[in-house]
Amino acid sequence: MEHNMDVYDVSDDLVKKLNDWKLIGIISGKFNELKENYRKVDFVERALIDFKYMEKIFMNVTLREDKCNKRSVEFRMLGNEQFSLKNRKYFQALELYNKSICYAEPNSEHLSIGYANRSAVLFEWKRYRECLANIELARTANYPARLSHKLDKRERDCQQLLEQQRPDVVPYEFKLGFDPHAQVPHIADCLELRESADEGRFVVTNRDLVVGDMVAVEQPFCSTLLPPMRYIRCATCKRENYLTLIPCDSCCSVMFCSEECKQQATSTYHRYECPIIDFLHRMFNKIHGIALRTTLAALDLFPSIEELMTFCDQPQNQHKCAFDLDYGQLTRQEQYRAIHGLVTNQHLRSVSDLFQRSVVCAVLKHFIIEYTPLKDYLGGEEGMNFFTDLLFRHLQTSSSNMHGIDLVEQVNETKDDQTHSSGAYAFLSMLNHSCAPNTLRIYEGTKAYLFVLRPIKAGNVLYDNYGAHFAIFSKQQRLDTLSMQYRFDCKCEGCELDYPTFGRMPHKATVPSVTDDTDMKSLGAYNYDFAASNYRKYCDFLTQYGAAYPCEQISSAEECLKMALHIMVDAVPLKAKM
Repeated sequence: MEHNMDVYDVSDDLVKKLNDWKLIGIISGKFNELKENYRKVDFVERALIDFKYMEKIFMNVTLREDKCNKRSVEFRMLGNEQFSLKNRKYFQALELYNKSICYAEPNSEHLSIGYANRSAVLFEWKRYRECLANIELARTANYPARLSHKLDKRERDCQQLLEQQRPDVVPYEFKLGFDPHAQVPHIADCLELRESADEGRFVVTNRDLVVGDMVAVEQPFCSTLLPPMRYIRCATCKRENYLTLIPCDSCCSVMFCSEECKQQATSTYHRYECPIIDFLHRMFNKIHGIALRTTLAALDLFPSIEELMTFCDQPQNQHKCAFDLDYGQLTRQEQYRAIHGLVTNQHLRSVSDLFQRSVVCAVLKHFIIEYTPLKDYLGGEEGMNFFTDLLFRHLQTSSSNMHGIDLVEQVNETKDDQTHSSGAYAFLSMLNHSCAPNTLRIYEGTKAYLFVLRPIKAGNVLYDNYGAHFAIFSKQQRLDTLSMQYRFDCKCEGCELDYPTFGRMPHKATVPSVTDDTDMKSLGAYNYDFAASNYRKYCDFLTQYGAAYPCEQISSAEECLKMALHIMVDAVPLKAKM
């Protein structure tokens, strides 16, 4: 196992070893006989300890990088280079200065110099409000007197130019286009929950819907920031406040946009993630990350583990969904009932799937219990078993029920650069997948809006897209992804009728074009006024010509509509506005 291993390498290596030693039959037989999930996980954990895997991980993977002035200075120098006159790469400079701020040792001058350097970038970038905030941060962090004349001058210049900075975009407040649903006030009253043997739970509308109708708005139960975003966004509220982020006092991989967000994190989930933060980022993917965070958020609902155990054991808190909650008093506990009730599909899973998940769970559990304060909270064996069961449960539900929170599509950025967080959404997880979806999720921060993307007749099902869209991926690619990650064989219209990808899509003579180069130019420049005054035009076109789907004109209009809505909720990264 090489230096850059992740948890799946551990799992593959263990299985290979069991095969080589002709033990796989015995081991998987025993594994299969164990009834409770925590017993399965403990069984696998024992094997990982016996075969020296835990030791190997501990030797090879840093649990948490230490604060280090030497590295802080290195990152600052790299930042200076990006900021220099010949480069002028402000975004890259800021990210490196943020890294430098994170690595600075407490009470060293390097923290304040990091803030001061950040203020210099913002001054050049004409972000005077944020520049002043950084000057304030630098002073509070004991900026060295020998340098203060530079800071004083920048502050004076800044105050004179402050009026020139335009106010920030205020995101458009979309309102539900319908009366609120009697049970679930943040969704439209025309939506109904149905259930069938084939499709599981799904959502239908009891009246005709047109493109652009906003039918649901939802805040997640919890969300996690993806590791590449750690020096760009606040770990708590996920806002892109990299102009004024402050570091965690103990680790070098988490930043916050305010003392409030910092306080909130350190008193809850970050207490347990912080001591092993770099190990978590290195060994696990975003699905594991949101599963752990959901579990830690559940532990936070009650003062003691016993109360949470009692809560989860009550029949009225099992197999519940977004339609079962009491929204009159929507406490965090109440919200969690619908997340806890997401389907695990355990009975459909193969032994090898469950074994691999048990390895993931065992490694996570072992390290979080050994090296963080969590074991004090869990108390004895009963608490540990319960925690293991709960983590295993969320590891099963998170792969198909967590949503990536993304931004406007940018030219020459990969999809990874547009998704910044993962979130656990009780209502949105009720929607089934289609490769040719008729709804669209747009995020303002972590708040999700659900829009109608294709006309939907009364009695028909609402479909979301889990990332495998027919216009981008071939049928075979989609089927592979969906059966691997979500355990289902897709039978949507896009697959059954084998719709062509965008490059091979017909241009239908009977359908006019609603978009031209001006649209792409203005939207590509993130022009808010253009988006706000044109988005209805795309909606009406898509409603009127819905029957001609799929064709090139419709796909182009869908893309323009997506961009316009992203611009209106300001889901545009600052980097793109430079």
